[in-house]
Amino acid sequence: MKTPVTTDVKVRDKSAWVRWLPNALPAAGYITLDNTADKRYDITKITSPDYQRITIYQTVTDEESSKMVKVDKVTLSAKGGFAFVPGQYHIMFEKPRRLITPGDNARVVFFLDNGTVLKVRMPVRTSPELY
Repeated sequence: MKTPVTTDVKVRDKSAWVRWLPNALPAAGYITLDNTADKRYDITKITSPDYQRITIYQTVTDEESSKMVKVDKVTLSAKGGFAFVPGQYHIMFEKPRRLITPGDNARVVFFLDNGTVLKVRMPVRTSPELY
């Protein structure tokens, strides 16, 4: 049985991208998701047929340093959403299953706590300005 696709969560226009790095180095991905529903959703898992491992990280900064902290889920607020943006949250793409180069699209599946999924193609590029 196929997992149902959400109709409540949309990708904000031109917000999705994966920063390409050479030699199959781990790549950070960014995206803004808008939730049109009256209830909040948690993103509990992210997968991709193009990468072996995907994790969510938050950048935590104190007076002297910054570090990445792995998080298990993020919440899309009701009638709001969630943004993975540089310096705050990002999606870490590791161990590509195929050669990934700028101009490709990473296929990504977001799993929501209500049992639905959001399927997205995230452009791979060297800079957020390149579209």
